[in-house]
Formats: sequence, C-alpha cells, structure tokens
Amino acid sequence: MNHIRHIDSLRALAVLAVLLYHARPQWLPGGFLGVDVFFAISGFVVTGSLARHGAQSIGSFIGGFYFRRLTRILPALLVVLVVTSLAWTLLIPHSWLSGQAERIGLYAFAGLSNWALMDQADAYFAPRAEFSPFTHTWSLGVEEQFYLVAPWIIFWAWRARRFAVALLSLLAVASLVAAIAWTAVQPTLAFYSVFSRFWELAAGSVWYLLVWQRGVGRRWFAGASRQLAGRLIALLLLAITLGLASPTGTPFPWAIGAVVGTLILIGHPDAPAAQVPRIMVAPALRWVGLRSYSLYLWHWPVFVFMRWTVGLEAAWCVIVAGILSFAAAAFSYRWIEQPLRTSPRWLTLPAWPANLGIIAVAGLAAWSASMTFAHRHELSLSLVERHSIDWYPVHHDPSLPPLACPGGGLRYRPMGDLLVIEHHPCAGTVLATPTRRLFVLGDSHATAYLGLLDRLSREESVEVSVYQIPGCPFVDLMAPMGTGRPPACVTLPRAALADLASRAHPGDVVLMASLRLPRFGDQWGNLPDEAVLTQHFSAAQAEQRRAAIVDADRWIQPLLRQGLKVVLAAPTPIFRAPPFRCVDTWTRHNPVCARGLSEARANEQAFRAPVVQALKDVVVRQDAPSITLWDPFDALCPGQHCLAVDAAGRPNFFDGDHVSRWGNEVAYPSFHSHWRCVTTGSACGVTATATAPR
Repeated sequence: MNHIRHIDSLRALAVLAVLLYHARPQWLPGGFLGVDVFFAISGFVVTGSLARHGAQSIGSFIGGFYFRRLTRILPALLVVLVVTSLAWTLLIPHSWLSGQAERIGLYAFAGLSNWALMDQADAYFAPRAEFSPFTHTWSLGVEEQFYLVAPWIIFWAWRARRFAVALLSLLAVASLVAAIAWTAVQPTLAFYSVFSRFWELAAGSVWYLLVWQRGVGRRWFAGASRQLAGRLIALLLLAITLGLASPTGTPFPWAIGAVVGTLILIGHPDAPAAQVPRIMVAPALRWVGLRSYSLYLWHWPVFVFMRWTVGLEAAWCVIVAGILSFAAAAFSYRWIEQPLRTSPRWLTLPAWPANLGIIAVAGLAAWSASMTFAHRHELSLSLVERHSIDWYPVHHDPSLPPLACPGGGLRYRPMGDLLVIEHHPCAGTVLATPTRRLFVLGDSHATAYLGLLDRLSREESVEVSVYQIPGCPFVDLMAPMGTGRPPACVTLPRAALADLASRAHPGDVVLMASLRLPRFGDQWGNLPDEAVLTQHFSAAQAEQRRAAIVDADRWIQPLLRQGLKVVLAAPTPIFRAPPFRCVDTWTRHNPVCARGLSEARANEQAFRAPVVQALKDVVVRQDAPSITLWDPFDALCPGQHCLAVDAAGRPNFFDGDHVSRWGNEVAYPSFHSHWRCVTTGSACGVTATATAPR
C-alpha cells in the first residue's frame, strides 16, 4: 500500500487525457474526465494513508494528516499561483475576457476557487474560462474541501468501521443525487460544487475501506484470467468514457464510468501484480504519473498564456505548449515537490506548529499576489495598462474640473439584478443643480459611453443614470425584444423602464444604445465573414428587422407619452480584431489579430445600412419631434478607412465594437452637439422616408 505502482500509471492516463482535451477538445472529447479519475484515486490513496495512522490520538491523527497533505499540495501550488499572478499582471491587460481571473486566483490560495467559479456566469466549457490561468484550480478546491470531512470519518473507521463506511456511503449517495439533479438544471453548480463531486472521492474511500481493508470482493478478483479480463474491461470503459463524454452530461452520468473504471483498475490487494496489464506499469507512463500533479498545475497556465500571445491554433504552438508544460513539471517535481517530501528534518517537525507555519506562508503568498494585482497599472508591460486612461471608459479625464463636493461623481445603485450607474453633478460644474436628467438604456455598448456621459454630466450639470444590462440589447432592431432572447432580457428592461418612469420628468432625455449589428469576431476568436454577411442580408433577417420596428412601439411610445425625449444611437463601426489583444509586441501575431485593426469606410457603411434605415423607420413611425437619431459614425470614422487605433497610436475602440475612453473623447463633440439640439428644441430630427409600414 505504501506505493501501488500502477496507480502512478492511472494518474498519467488521467493527466494526459486532460492535456489532450485542453489542447484540442476534438482529440479526446471526454478528456476533461481525467479530473474525475484523479478524484477517485485521491479518495482511495488518502483513505489508505489515514488508515495507517488510525492508532494515534485524534490530535496527532488530524494534525499529521493535514501536515502530510499540506506538504504534498502547497509548495508546488503556491509557486504556480505566485509565478502565474506575476506573469498575468505583467503581460495581460484587464478586460471582460480576463476580469474574473484575479478573483479566482486569490480564492485558489485558500482552496476555494471552485466557489469563485460557481459565482460567475461562465461555465468550465465557456470560452472565457479558457482565458483564465487559474480555472484548473477548481479541482484542487474540491479535493481540499473533501479533506475537511474525510479525516474525521476515517478516524472513526479505525474504531467503528461499519459506521464510517455507512456514513461515507450515505454522503456519497446524497452527493450523487445532487449531481443528478443539478446537471440538467444548474450545470455550473453541478460541475464545480464539492456537494455534487463528493461522491467521486468518497467512492475511492469506500473502495479502500471495504475492498482493501476488509477483502470484500476477493472472489470477484480471484484467478489470473478473471483479474486480467476485469482490468481490460475497465480500460475499455475508461476509453469509451473519455472518447464519447460530453459537457452536457457532466458530472452525471459520464463521471460514473470514469470513477468505476478507475476503481476496478486499482483492483484488489490479493490480486497478483503480474495480472496488471503491461501498459499500466510502463516506465514512461509511471514517469509521467509521478509528475502528474506538477504537470496538471503547470500545463493550464502555459496553455492560457499561449492562447493570449501567439495562440494555440497552429500545430507548432500546441507542440511548444506541451514541451513547456513537461519541462515545468519536471523542474517542479525535482526542485519544489520532492525536497520537502523527502526531507527527514522537515518530516520530523511537530505537526501542528508546522501546519501553522505552512498556512502563514500561504497567506503571505496570497498577500503578495493581491498586491501584484492591485498595482497592475504600475507593473504591467502592456500598452493597454500603461496608457489605461486612453483605453478604459471609466477613467476620469484629468482635463475635466474636479468634483469638490460630497455626493457628486460616480455612484453604483443596485436594483435587484440590475446595476444602475449614476453620474451626479455638484458644485464645481457649470451649474450647481441639474437642469436635465439623462437615462441610458442598453447592453454593454451603453456602458461603453461612460466617459462621454461623465463629461456631459460635468459640463452641462446633467444627472445621468445608466441601466447596465450586459448581453441584453435594448431595441436593437435585429429582432423583437422577446424573440430569441433569454427571459431576463425582457424582464430586466421592463424593470429599468419602471424605475425610469418613477424618476423622470417631462423634458428629460432617454438614450438607447446597443450593438445593433452582428459581429465578425469577439474577444476570443473570429467568425467566418461569409456566414455573418449571408445571415445579415438574408430575407429572414430583413423580416426580423421589420417585426422589430413594429415591436419598438411598445417600448418607446410610453416614454414619449410621458413627455420624455428619446435618442436612438446608431451603430458604431465594427472591427474584425479586438485592439486590446493586438497592440502589444507579444500579442500582435495572434491569429485573432490577423484581420487587422482597420476597415474600409464604404464596407462599414454598406454593412450598417439596413440597421440605420430601420432606426430611421422607427423615428418616422413615431411622428414626433421628441425622438431623434444620433449617429457617431462620422466622428469615429472620418476618413476612407475606419481605424480602431489611430495613426498616433490612440485607441478609438477597446475591442471590436466597444468604444474606448479616447473614442469617447472623439465622439463627444458629436454627442454634445446633438444633446444641445435635443434640449433646446432645435431641428435635429431625421429626414427620411419610412420603409416599414406604420
């Protein structure tokens, strides 16, 4: 039991499956289930380790267990987390794509990253998870939380084995029921939660307590042919599971095949070693297995940084990522894992003082990472961070007058699932009290105008309220509001309108800003041009636009009846590459940047023409001077080519379609002129002939 040779090979198969999946999911669709193999092995091995110390007092038993576990887990983990945090801060700019990474990383120091991941909207299989270098630590969090319970139960197994087995089995069944229930309705919770994963580790524990301690199943494993056949069947079960599994059935039912196959391969203590398939004791496989922990820790940050920089699309990039991962794992195993695990001086220290010392070191490492994240602007090598005032819309323009009164400036007002971002003018602005209120409705493209809105608030003493509804466009005219959208994209806008109606007065202004165009790419990849263009100009899409023009009445007319002025924002230029990912030396050759940061003006105008006409149709349909169309296109694209980053290196856009803070400055004169026009009653409506029926 001190060291079962073929368990190393099982670990190797598990980690190689995970690596193959992370490199190319199509190579091994169920490779992510290698983690489930690790869970079953961990439950078995940890229980065996605990059982060998069962005669100790409870203080020595628990203290010794945590001393061994912390010595095993923390040295390599802390080095990976600290090194990754520093590299992340130096090389990767802050963005929506990377925004959750720091929080996940800090939670990982405490073994709670799975809880941080449960809180965010993106599941393990969502694209954003692939761009966080700490995502893989969720499985360590599950194991560490299992360790909070397992030693106490195993301690009683020494004295009341039947009770311990019964309790572990009961908890395992409850956990499996949770996994079954959550997989279909709350897949993110089911994937990350220790409550839906506990059964996998508990299965390994029960296997040890019943099979290895009590000899249950000896007859099933008796005989050389039966033993070999059983293990070959288990290998086949694992192969089928890893080859066919899909995210939609994880952890139930696919994890069952991974766990059952693993336990059968572990086998029975009375089974002759000669009946272990040769592949399970191959030297190369065991070499990988011994380094599997370090390989698991290091491969994911290597893959993520490759994804951010040169990409992982080319075969040579995958090969380089693999070589770097194995090299880091070999170094980590030799110089970080082994020294403490094999040091007689360290292993003879009193357990509880040593545990406190290890925890203190972990706390210091977490503090250093948090300080690194907090000083990103000073430490980063990225042009985006070093010139952050040009890139991030929420940065205050130093040329604007300072706010010198309490209660003014930017505020955040939670409103259920909505977040209302408010700009309050105060003394030091042109007027001491607001003369108008501006309410802004839309998706993330509404909040992209925060810099422009902040300036307007200060210069014109306008009270601004931005209803932030990310991912939910408001009257985008690509489809009616209730068509093809999540229910929240109807209920949240209704809540925003209700709040707006309770606060607005006649003469106040409502700005509606959304993307309003399909993308050619997003922050993590490209979409095929032909498919986007075919869909955008199709007859079906034209019919959807016509329906959306009629649907707009029910959202706009109540505002007009209340005496409010409505401004529809026309779409900005759309780019095929995200500037924030393409301006640094180490990122500009990424495949996501291949299509460049400029677009021909004529192509942009042709692409946006159907939506602009639809906006004009909405204005004409209302037949009221209090609804107008503001078009920032000419301001953001003054030449024959629209530039995401101008000739002076200043960004007009942060990504492919969100205006940067400098872009806010570029668009501000146009918006300010339209604002004056709207609020003074000048003729600034749209001159157009409606193409949609009234």
